[in-house]
Amino acid sequence: MSAPLTIALGPPAHGVTRFAVECAHAAGTEVLEVPDVVALQDTLAARPAVPVHLHVTDALFGATPDGAAETIEALARDRPVAVTLHDVPQPAEGAERCRRRTRVYRRIAAVAGLVVVSSEHEHHLCADAGIAVDVVIPLAVPDLGGAAARRTGGSTPDERSVGVFGFLHPGKAVDVVAEAVAELAAAGDDAVTLRLLGQPADGHEDYVRAAVDTVGAAGGRAELTGRIDDDELAHVLGEVTVPVALFRNVSASGSLNTWAAAGRRPLVSDSEYTREMHQRRPGSLLLTGVPRSAGAADLAGDLRRLLDDPAPTRVEPPEPGLAELGRAYLRAWAGWSK
Repeated sequence: MSAPLTIALGPPAHGVTRFAVECAHAAGTEVLEVPDVVALQDTLAARPAVPVHLHVTDALFGATPDGAAETIEALARDRPVAVTLHDVPQPAEGAERCRRRTRVYRRIAAVAGLVVVSSEHEHHLCADAGIAVDVVIPLAVPDLGGAAARRTGGSTPDERSVGVFGFLHPGKAVDVVAEAVAELAAAGDDAVTLRLLGQPADGHEDYVRAAVDTVGAAGGRAELTGRIDDDELAHVLGEVTVPVALFRNVSASGSLNTWAAAGRRPLVSDSEYTREMHQRRPGSLLLTGVPRSAGAADLAGDLRRLLDDPAPTRVEPPEPGLAELGRAYLRAWAGWSK
């Protein structure tokens, strides 16, 4: 069996959809970009029995988690299916939601001939849930197009800003960061700005608006940029004084790699995944000593120190890792076809 057809299902800006395209391009294999499940079924009807690789988060494949499992089970009845599981269920998302989504991911893995995840943390989560994983292929550092040169010559650092990057939702603890920035503003740091570098995830517009209002009510400044064009990422991420990537629950994160590609070392909370990333690229993260259960006032102290001296947040960007990502997928597919 040759390399499968990669399916990039969903809106082009969605992180999982974009990653599906990047993986196929890195491997030099065919990718089919499909806007929704209805279009997927119609398109694949014209390509019977063709093996496919799906990048799966349940929200893209069905209106409900069970609907997503049914979609993939139907595909697997007609053709070989490989999957990369994203947003792997974990207890931190809530016990009932985790149980419901775990059942669905178990069903999806059961009909797949190859199951890939993007971190050892996800591998551990799957093992605990009784989901068999064949291979771990870490997320790659992207190529931001000369990030090092742009970092040193193309960006004028903000005076005092705190930046959160990517799709914005409660899992990224935007509210906690906003409360910490508000604490600084209320204490007299009227130059501090919260920069939300992205757009709200679907359904979380009010959540993001509340974070902006929290900072404004304390006398600080906050801005929401909306989606940032790819050719502007290195410049925009280079401007921020203090990059922050706090997660309430994370199993793999492309945003950490994007910060790294821009030559930035974000402030992160301690978790199994951030410890794994620190081992993969020593010195690439700034680990806050604030427990995830602690209040924003504790985080404000870390932010104040880095706003006063942001040098630790700047590092030399690592080499992009897309070529190795492509090779890893080709190896996985070759093993699947034997």
